[in-house]
Amino acid sequence: MKNITKISRAKFKISTPDVPGSELELDFNPIIDEFNLTGNFILIHWQAKPKGFRQWGLYSSKEDNYQSVGRFTQNIGRLKSLQLNDQSVRTIPSAVLYSDQSQYTCIDDRLILGEVLLSDLS
Repeated sequence: MKNITKISRAKFKISTPDVPGSELELDFNPIIDEFNLTGNFILIHWQAKPKGFRQWGLYSSKEDNYQSVGRFTQNIGRLKSLQLNDQSVRTIPSAVLYSDQSQYTCIDDRLILGEVLLSDLS
């Protein structure tokens, strides 16, 4: 379980309890600005650290919140990769998977994009 603190719109601090040096500051604003993202969307990324405790991270613009999950399933919609020039960008994440699908569900440690199917419950 990660500790997540909202700093401002689309900006968060996360850490893994009892893991020194695990703190990350995530700022999704450079990606939102660079690609002119508007409306309800989801950004998914692989967390940079801590090694051994990495997870998928989900930013939802609709709720302006961030969650960590162990895995994700995509049942509907499409994903598009968005990447900033990481030679000049000083923030993380610099690359995400983008979905204009704003419907998602978290079950246990898994994110499900789109409708929840019966197979997702087993």
